[in-house]
Amino acid sequence: MSLGITQAAIDTIVAHTESERPRECCGLLVGTAQTILKAIPVENGAVDPFRQYEIDPAVYLAEIKRSRDEGHAVVGAYHSHPRGAAEPSPTDLEQAFKGFVFLIAGNLHDGEVDLRAFVLGEDAAFEEVTLTPM
Repeated sequence: MSLGITQAAIDTIVAHTESERPRECCGLLVGTAQTILKAIPVENGAVDPFRQYEIDPAVYLAEIKRSRDEGHAVVGAYHSHPRGAAEPSPTDLEQAFKGFVFLIAGNLHDGEVDLRAFVLGEDAAFEEVTLTPM
């Protein structure tokens, strides 16, 4: 599977990752089934934002409504692994659900962010999605 992503969305995710480090950042991905048009940074509401992320359900629902009003949809979410690779963790897999893109921003080196996306497959395992910058 391949998914387009705008440069503006990439820039937003990278900037958010850098600004929140060493905490995990998170946000929502808005677009269509074929393209991530924008990334919406949200506050990480987790009890321990240095080890996990949590998006407030009220914020998520509000963005669903706003996106629909604009003719788009919330197609996924992103979060960072500020001290690790852009690989799904066991917690990521445990909290995943089908029909949603999970984008992870991993820290390869200081100042360099690796973006990888995944969807939950039929066998309840993550399958990588190829991101195509637009």
